[in-house]
Parts: sequence; structure tokens; C-alpha cells
Amino acid sequence: MLGGEFIIHGAQQPAVLKCVDPKFPGAEAFNDASFPEEWYSLKNFAPDLHVILTQHCDSMKGPMYQRQPYPETWARMDGKGRVFYTSMGHREDVWQKPEFQNLVLGALRWITGEVEVDVTPNIKEVTPDADPKQWAPEVKAK
Repeated sequence: MLGGEFIIHGAQQPAVLKCVDPKFPGAEAFNDASFPEEWYSLKNFAPDLHVILTQHCDSMKGPMYQRQPYPETWARMDGKGRVFYTSMGHREDVWQKPEFQNLVLGALRWITGEVEVDVTPNIKEVTPDADPKQWAPEVKAK
């Protein structure tokens, strides 16, 4: 239902986020953002994801991050239900960021139908190489 599968996470460290849907409430503040977090490495993405933020791992350490940009935050429809996912929020300092609070509030506004946002699937266009073909923690996915 969420639209992706957790693989593993490495050490907490900064990652670069790119906003690919600045129209999603609260997302634009994360374009080119970089801050420490417990970033998840994910796989098996649903083909109907509307990617909002992508994670870029060029400067990250650990084999789980040696890969092409992949979805970090997305929205999707599940029947008539609305699904929002972000892998952010493990650290207290992230929850204290006004940008993160605005993103979560924007997501809640969309989930409850207070605002309408186009969540047409875009995963193939914005993260065409998101899914590692064969992934193991000791093997680079790039």
C-alpha cells in the first residue's frame, strides 16, 4: 500500500533532496536541501508513485547509497484512499524544522481532501533508474 520497500539504512548523514513537484504543499522548501537524517534505502517502487522529493546520494557513505537518485517522498492513490510517504522524521531536529512541519501539514491537507494536488504517476520520468536490479548490502547498486 505504501508504494515501496525498505532495504536498509546506513549511518545518519546528510543527503541531498531535490523537489520534483513544487506544487505539492510544503515540498518546494526541500529543493537542494541537505541535512543529517537516518535515510532509508528503498526498492520495489510501485509504478503509480507520484514522486515529490528525490534523494541524491553522490556524497553519501555506505554501499546502500551508491545508487542513482530514487524516490524519498511521494503520494499515490490506493483506490479512493490517498497515501503519502516520506522517509524523513527519525530525528527530533528534523521534526523541529518548519520546512518539515509544513510538508507534513501539506500532506495532511491533501490526504483529507482540503487541497487538491495532481498526483499523476511520474516515477518513470523523474527516477528512471530508482530500483536496483539486484541489491545486497555488500554490492553497489549503481
